[in-house]
Amino acid sequence: MKVIHTDEIIPVVERLCIEANYFLGEDVLKAFDRNRACEESPMGKNIFTRLIENAEIARKERVPICQDTGLTVVFVELGQDMHVEGMDITDAINQGVRQGYAKGFLRKSMVEDPTFNRVNTRDNTPAVIHYEIVPGDLLKITVAPKGFGSENMGAIKMMKPSEGIEGIINFVVDTVDRAGGNPCPPIIVGIGVGGNMEKAAILAKKSLLRTIGEHNPDPNWSKVEEEILERVNKLGIGPQGLGGTQTALAVFVETYPTHLAGMPVAVNINCHAARHKYVELTGRETIVTEGSRVIQTPLTKEKLVGLKAGDAVLISGIIYTGRDAAHKKIVEAIDSGEELPFDIKDQIIYYMGPSPGKPGQVIGSAGPTTSYRMDSYAPKLISHGLTGMLGKGLRSSEVIKSMKEHGAVYFVTTGGAGAYLSKCIKSAEVVAYPELGPEKISKLIVEDLPAIVAIDAKGNNIYEMGKAKYRR
Repeated sequence: MKVIHTDEIIPVVERLCIEANYFLGEDVLKAFDRNRACEESPMGKNIFTRLIENAEIARKERVPICQDTGLTVVFVELGQDMHVEGMDITDAINQGVRQGYAKGFLRKSMVEDPTFNRVNTRDNTPAVIHYEIVPGDLLKITVAPKGFGSENMGAIKMMKPSEGIEGIINFVVDTVDRAGGNPCPPIIVGIGVGGNMEKAAILAKKSLLRTIGEHNPDPNWSKVEEEILERVNKLGIGPQGLGGTQTALAVFVETYPTHLAGMPVAVNINCHAARHKYVELTGRETIVTEGSRVIQTPLTKEKLVGLKAGDAVLISGIIYTGRDAAHKKIVEAIDSGEELPFDIKDQIIYYMGPSPGKPGQVIGSAGPTTSYRMDSYAPKLISHGLTGMLGKGLRSSEVIKSMKEHGAVYFVTTGGAGAYLSKCIKSAEVVAYPELGPEKISKLIVEDLPAIVAIDAKGNNIYEMGKAKYRR
């Protein structure tokens, strides 16, 4: 029996956390090239180009691919002939995560309690760890950071056996259709079929570790993967949900035997940043844009005239960051008649929480977060003079109604391209709520930050327009 000490595990997990967030797999980069060539939308082609550039910047400069460096998911395959000595292995893995997120300048996004005590743990622990005992004497550790723009779009359904393959396919395609641009397309779709509720969900998550181009070994399920991929790419969602023919890079199905009365199906959607790295430990060693309209802030009502859904823009000047927790505080301040931390009239709020910057950097990875989480707050801010919002993904009918009534626009920029977008930020100054960590409000000075008018002040919506244009 081989022996490994947890002192060897901690630095390995630390390194995997950093490398998974810095270096996109070659299979994903090759898929970007293939799908860019097939994409019919010029805007979609440009997004693929930007994602390729973003991955190169992240690799060369060793910065996160995306500012949402994720909830840390760890898969552990422990050989039955391997003995682990030292501290508890779960504690060792969490220590590795803690060190990796600090040394790698990765954003810490975990809160202590899901409802009553949503206080940031400040080290991205605890990780979500899945253990599996396997034959042999190796210890395999896979780190797969997962952002919640895509994680929130997952779904599970306890289907009846009578619904069959067509029912499974329809459920998956409908789930992707409802997700739209929120999970940062192009996406990878993980599907788990069988077992029970939790087994199906784990199968779906684990399927995302596969290499793009790899198919289920069962020819029946391989055919299902191909059919789902074809149907998803006919939805017209396209890159970033702005319309196009290349919504997904791959579809992976994993299965497990199940009860005669059931057919559990889980869908786990991954954004294009399919981040995962692994090592095997033996106990001795590790094996291991043209034509864009320039917008100078402040964004006055006069400047809104002529901005149409689908317009490419370059934003320069002062903008402010603000996410869920900051919006809540701003609305509470408005309701109580308190002075706001900044005058929101004619301003643009960027829905973004950056990863920490390295010494000498203005900011870390700084891409957009999913905008719908601000929908309950946005109408009040718009009614008090906010004219611009910058994020990614869909908006509610209430937000669009307020935009039309008061005059405001919603811009989107490329989700998952935080390294690229950070280059457009020339200074960053905290102006309010520093206790919120990555959700604090900062004043940014930006230069030629690329964006697209997703919803204009008349309510025209590029998500609907693009989808209608490319849907088959």
